[in-house]
Amino acid sequence: MPDQTVNVTFDPAADPQFVFEPDEVTMTAKGKVIFLRRGASPTWTFTGGTVKDDTLKQFSASVQGQGRSLHIDDDFRDKQKTPYEYTVSVQLDGTSFTSPDPVIVNDPGS
Repeated sequence: MPDQTVNVTFDPAADPQFVFEPDEVTMTAKGKVIFLRRGASPTWTFTGGTVKDDTLKQFSASVQGQGRSLHIDDDFRDKQKTPYEYTVSVQLDGTSFTSPDPVIVNDPGS
């Protein structure tokens, strides 16, 4: 599936602070993962995203809509099924928070 959507809920007082739905995204071709801000009247904004161990330089991130969404573009250069952990950064009232490590799986065999 080229483009995937992930709904993100963030609450600094909750445990866990971040909820990703779905928690794992499978990409089967070049496309983007679109993270959307969710929750009851969210006042936090996306400030960035980073994919870990991106040795093929196939991922890039951009904040859209004044922080209402985050896009991670996947050039899908890896020819093996590979999971990539990533982090998402958000800001609330001038304080920055970074998510734990959900996963993007590139699966050319699907």
